[in-house]
Amino acid sequence: MAKQPTDATTSGSTGAGGADVAQNMRQAAESTLSQAKQAMDRYMREATRMYGAMESSVETTQAGARDINRKAIDFAETNVKATLDFAQQLVRAKDPKEIVQLQQDFLKRQVEQMNGQMRELGQQATQTAQAASAAARPKT
Repeated sequence: MAKQPTDATTSGSTGAGGADVAQNMRQAAESTLSQAKQAMDRYMREATRMYGAMESSVETTQAGARDINRKAIDFAETNVKATLDFAQQLVRAKDPKEIVQLQQDFLKRQVEQMNGQMRELGQQATQTAQAASAAARPKT
């Protein structure tokens, strides 16, 4: 049987040069792992911040929607009351001319009132959207 050479370059032993390579590989691996951990920490911080911003935006939107719903209910109540008052006036009208005048006055008031109500609801919706958008913006 032929004897194998025992030279360090051919035997695969980890002499001084091999130890340096192994040490460099360990340092590179540790550095890569450290960078990966830092990236993951940044990602988790950003995800947490974004979740908080989204949650704040949702809460702002829900509060705005509640305000809009309350206003809409108040407006509906006002409109029903005005209609009932109008009906009572019609019952008390003395002649067709008075009925026509009451109806014209009622329609004019209702159109003006509904325009104002729609404008107010639109403003509330715009304010809600702006507040929700501001709540969702990244804070520096």
